[in-house]
Amino acid sequence: MQKFFQSEYTAEELMVKLKHQMLDVEQQDQKFRPERHKILGPDLASAHFLLARGASVKFLDDDMWHRAIQNKILLPRHKIDSMYVEGIDASNTRLMYEAFDCLANLSKLRYLSLKNCEFIDDWCLDRFHIFRDTLEFLDLSGCSNISERGIASLHKLSKLDSLILKDLPNLKELEFVVVMLQGFHTNCRILTSSMTELSPKEHLLST
Repeated sequence: MQKFFQSEYTAEELMVKLKHQMLDVEQQDQKFRPERHKILGPDLASAHFLLARGASVKFLDDDMWHRAIQNKILLPRHKIDSMYVEGIDASNTRLMYEAFDCLANLSKLRYLSLKNCEFIDDWCLDRFHIFRDTLEFLDLSGCSNISERGIASLHKLSKLDSLILKDLPNLKELEFVVVMLQGFHTNCRILTSSMTELSPKEHLLST
């Protein structure tokens, strides 16, 4: 650390470099851990991963949304075959591209909120093919790094019936994207304004 601050960087350059190093640490922290998935199975492993990063999850046939309480994760620490993640609310978290390796085998996932996630970008959305057969509800509001390219890749989500696209400053051709997606998903509700939407629990309990 002393060597770092004795360098010839300006204060501004040091801050940028430090920020990049901190992001590198976060990226490493979100990488797939095979041993965790071997012990817990894909659903509980993903749940532990998400709760540790500020998200909440809902399991199939369980109305409760589970989240960490005072940094404690009150979930089983061994594999339980009957526990399937059905909903994820990762709003306002720092999930990155690397995180989706940890979510790749969620066979019952129907609901996903990534509202106000600053690191969710087009590259992340391009990986959503892993949810193509189950995901019904997706909230991308406030994800400022998303553009038309990323939204276009959502045509792969064959079960999608609700999509929220609010407060996306990089989406310059919103109307075109909406028309294009509705060509693939004729029954999909795409909300782009202050229209009322279902809450996570309401959506999952409505079908």
